[in-house]
Amino acid sequence: MATEKVPTLVGVGGHVKDESFALEYGKSVIVGRSRSADVSLRRMPSYLEMSEEDLEKDTAFRTVSGRHFEITMYNLGSIEIVNLSPNGTRVDGDQVDKKIIDDVETKSHVVEIGAAEKFVLEMKEHEVD
Repeated sequence: MATEKVPTLVGVGGHVKDESFALEYGKSVIVGRSRSADVSLRRMPSYLEMSEEDLEKDTAFRTVSGRHFEITMYNLGSIEIVNLSPNGTRVDGDQVDKKIIDDVETKSHVVEIGAAEKFVLEMKEHEVD
């Protein structure tokens, strides 16, 4: 199998920590708390391993909307992040409604949602068929 560098959301904080999600050309990905989201906090191993009592105490989890943001890779020079949440989405520390990332080949970007969830959008090696 060959490997290829592709833009990837790498979880670095919260329930998404240590998880990674490769983007695909032309495919929109919804990230949020809902099980119906493409990247769902409710399906993360750290969430699934929590006790009922710990889930009740996890107030940061509730700061993430069911459908919090959408990310679409049109090409390497055009990756669109759209906020879908009243709680907001931060890219590189700035609140955004919509942001086009055009330099992912040379620079990583931090995407934060809710009180604790944090991703880095960066080029990462993945196996391809």
